[in-house]
Amino acid sequence: MKLSKIHLKSRMTAILIAVLVNVQMTQAQEIYKAEGPSAAVQLRTNGLYDLALCPNVGLEIQTDLGLAFQLDYAGAWWNNQKKNRYFSNYGFQTELRYYFASPKMDFPFTGHHAGAYFQMATYDFEFGGTGYQCKDLDKSIGFGLSYGYSKPVSRRLSLDFTIGIGYFTSKYTVYKPSGDWYKPTGYKKLTWFGPTKAEVTLVWNLNKNNNR
Repeated sequence: MKLSKIHLKSRMTAILIAVLVNVQMTQAQEIYKAEGPSAAVQLRTNGLYDLALCPNVGLEIQTDLGLAFQLDYAGAWWNNQKKNRYFSNYGFQTELRYYFASPKMDFPFTGHHAGAYFQMATYDFEFGGTGYQCKDLDKSIGFGLSYGYSKPVSRRLSLDFTIGIGYFTSKYTVYKPSGDWYKPTGYKKLTWFGPTKAEVTLVWNLNKNNNR
């Protein structure tokens, strides 16, 4: 199969996921407007991914019970065909999180928290002529438990520090590029149990009643 066709398919899927994230954000804003202080909404980006040149955006909705639902999307496309270097990935992560502090909708998303998360991703990495590709979301998945702490730094902004321990598995193709084509040289499977999530996240609280 041509690399260009695979990359086009990956980008179209990534665009679709991005649209779904945007729809979720719009729905969250409508929920907030309708329910007022019974629900809080925040936007987020993981600084560790940003440093790795992988743009990402997330949405979190918290109820007055201390429970929060989180949806994150990340995606990147970088390439230098002349040097056989390629970095492409996209995926999403969902998490159900519980904040231990008594919920105060004027100051949501703060303090210690724990959660359970699920991850799916695709990738295509090529360095110096050898590539590693997983083009299907359902072939690269992970799940686990997380723990973290969120600290306000201003009226609207806070920093969230989170680590997750869990299981990750991925089936991928090893290939050698040849022009616009690639030649598979093997099919492998990665299985990992350990740290599968790390976040130093900048969060923006959209709650209009926050008086910080």
